[in-house]
Amino acid sequence: MKGFEDMLRRAVTIREYLDDIPDGDRAKYDNRSAGYIPDQEALKGLRKYSDLFIVVAIGASWCKDCVMHMPVLDLINVKTGILVMVLGGVKTDPLNPDRQWAVPPSPPEVDTLGITRIPTILVYTKDGVEVGRIIEHPKETPTLEEELLFIMDQAS
Repeated sequence: MKGFEDMLRRAVTIREYLDDIPDGDRAKYDNRSAGYIPDQEALKGLRKYSDLFIVVAIGASWCKDCVMHMPVLDLINVKTGILVMVLGGVKTDPLNPDRQWAVPPSPPEVDTLGITRIPTILVYTKDGVEVGRIIEHPKETPTLEEELLFIMDQAS
C-alpha cells in the first residue's frame, strides 16, 4: 500500500524518537521508562505477532499522555520484536480555531488519518491494513501491552 509505505518512510523508530526527546522533557520519559513494570503475560502473547503487525504512534514530546505511553512502546518493541514507528512533532494550531493541528510542521497523517487526540497508536498488518487504534489510553484493558495484544488477537 503506497500511502502506508510513505508514512513509514517519514516515521522514525521508537528508539530514535526517544533518543531525540528535547532535554527539557527527557527526565519525564526516563522516569517512566525506569519505573514501568510490564505485564509479562501480555508481552509473551505479543511475541507471536512480531512478524505480522507494525505499530505506528503519532504524538509529541510535550504531550503528557505521550510521556506515559512512548516509553512503554519502546519496551514492547525491545521485549517482543514488534516494529514500533513514530510520527512525532505534532503541533497545535493556535492561530486557527477551526483547525486542531498545524500541518506542517505536524505530520500530514494527522489530517489524512483523522487524528483528534494524541497519542494515537495505530496497529497495522505488515501490508498496511489498519486493524485497530488506541486513542490516548487503552479502553478495553488496563495496560497498553494488553490492549495491543487484544487488538492483534482480534485481527488474527
